[in-house]
Amino acid sequence: MMKHSDGKEIIALVGQPNVGKSALMNYLTGIKTVVSNYPGTTVEVLEADMRLADRCFHVIDTPGTYTLHSDTEEQRVTQQILMETPIDLILNITDAANLDRHLYLTLQLLDFNLPIIVVLNQIDRARELGITIDSKRLSEELGVPVVPISVMLEEGLEDLRQAILTQRERGKPMCFSPRVETAITELRSNIRLRIPDIDQANMHTERTLAIHLLEHDQLDEYIVKRYPGLESVVESLQHEMAKGYGYPDCNDCFRECALCPVMEQQHPIFLTCLERTERARTIARQSVKAEDHRRNTPAEKIENIIDRPLAGMLFLLLALYLSVKGVILAITGTEELVTALMNPIEEWLQNNIALSAGGFWRIMVRAFIDGIVLPFSVVLPAMISVYIITGLWEDSGLLPRLSMVLDRLTRLLRLPGQAVIPFLLGFGCRAPAVLATRIMSEPQERFLVVALLSIVVPCAASLGIMAGVVAKFDANILAIGLSMLAVFLFLTYFLGRKIEDASLELVMEVPPLRLPNLKNILSKTWLRMSGFFSQVLPLMFFASVCIRILLEINVLQVLAGLNPVTLTLFGIPGEAFAGVAITVVQKYLAPMVLLNLPLTAREATIACAMVALSFPCLPVSILALRELGGKKFLQIFAIAAAVPIIVGLILNLLLPV
Repeated sequence: MMKHSDGKEIIALVGQPNVGKSALMNYLTGIKTVVSNYPGTTVEVLEADMRLADRCFHVIDTPGTYTLHSDTEEQRVTQQILMETPIDLILNITDAANLDRHLYLTLQLLDFNLPIIVVLNQIDRARELGITIDSKRLSEELGVPVVPISVMLEEGLEDLRQAILTQRERGKPMCFSPRVETAITELRSNIRLRIPDIDQANMHTERTLAIHLLEHDQLDEYIVKRYPGLESVVESLQHEMAKGYGYPDCNDCFRECALCPVMEQQHPIFLTCLERTERARTIARQSVKAEDHRRNTPAEKIENIIDRPLAGMLFLLLALYLSVKGVILAITGTEELVTALMNPIEEWLQNNIALSAGGFWRIMVRAFIDGIVLPFSVVLPAMISVYIITGLWEDSGLLPRLSMVLDRLTRLLRLPGQAVIPFLLGFGCRAPAVLATRIMSEPQERFLVVALLSIVVPCAASLGIMAGVVAKFDANILAIGLSMLAVFLFLTYFLGRKIEDASLELVMEVPPLRLPNLKNILSKTWLRMSGFFSQVLPLMFFASVCIRILLEINVLQVLAGLNPVTLTLFGIPGEAFAGVAITVVQKYLAPMVLLNLPLTAREATIACAMVALSFPCLPVSILALRELGGKKFLQIFAIAAAVPIIVGLILNLLLPV
């Protein structure tokens, strides 16, 4: 068997979105990836090492994909990994409750002539639905081992581990009709003839490449890079095929054949998909037995209600309102509790250290109060409550349903319904929310959502500290909220003008409704919160010390020289305006500056609005640059620089003095 560079055998996890690949990855390798119940979670390739018995494996969790047709980024990345990586074993994770739909991808994987194990996940849900799968019959049809499991219930996982150690069947690649097989053979012959130096060591690549060329009208970039001589011959090969199958007039419009009613369901480019679909259905019919009446489980009863348009909309909007209300109550209640617990410590520090010690220790005491009490009383409860509620929405299957329900509303703003997913994630942390925008099909839609996340949507940390500023100075929260709403609507209209209405048609897989797993919710919350203890808390404490030092040595008072300008234009002192600029590093650091300034309610309102609608923090900027490219990122950064200036000017004119 081919090995990883350090001797490890390579295992690739391949399957559709929402099928439990990431959960299985967690179990096999012990790494703690975030497992979510909506499409697009495993957009990046996750890798980890695994040890079974005395053998070492390198596991690759490929992006969730429905097919290997290279129509989306996930499909292209998965196909590239399978064609270019020396894989020893493929774990094809399927949904036992929707086997016929998942077997299409399985049949594509069999074309690679690699060892495969078909993993039937969610076998518990299949049982609930009255579905019985004959694993032995399915294994005979596919020629590979079939292992039923339930990752959530940890059922069948030991059988899977044993299969990984012992099973290496390559399966039965699908045999198409003579017409299609003739076309594949012709393509393989032309590939060998015209590219004599093609890698003959991987014969599965050659057949897969031939099928890929048969089903596509253009080459992916990675194939062109690997086989430079192929690009010049693909078009002529496809034209020859079209002409050879009795369509001499197709030479000039082959790329439009998918729209041609004469070609539809007749040319091999269509026959491969149709025959594979029919074969998947046939295998499923032979291997699956469903009871005449499904068990009417509580989850099904609720699902039947929620999936109705009107009832579902009312239920989900109520759930969303209760979620927001729960976050507010959690912040308020925890703040009072932590403050009550910390007051004695604060008083003791003030009386025994701050008053008697020198300037340095006085600074450190104040820094401790601001840098420790504030995060634990405001920021921590905000982040925990947001992450728990987000986890509940994800694991229950409600999050995609909310996207579907809000699709009609978001269309009015030229936003797709699935934009709700990154927006909700952004209230926890905007960095993973930027990555979640990969579920957008159109680049312009993605640019719009990333821009809104970068400028308008506040993360849990900044939201918590902002609440502290509002409470301390009695700022006008209505004015701040309306400012954020106005900017959100304006940017959506301004940046969404180039988005076509057709691109807003939402097609999304809605996962089954499930009771959230408490262990998974707590695990995800802890993993997401680990960034608070390793990054947020140290940074806030360090910033608190720096701000306290600047206050003690009167450096910030130097910025008072900007008062004639900042008070005239924005109605805030120069020190507060400097806080707005700090958002370019971390947005939640700016409110910490405001907390240490003697502001009026009006000044605090304007300053908070400017901070809330300002630069993306450094991690978000790095991700936006990587995901969108330099040109798009500079556009977002320029808008982020202009928005707080405009908001400050307008609020200074509108708010009463």
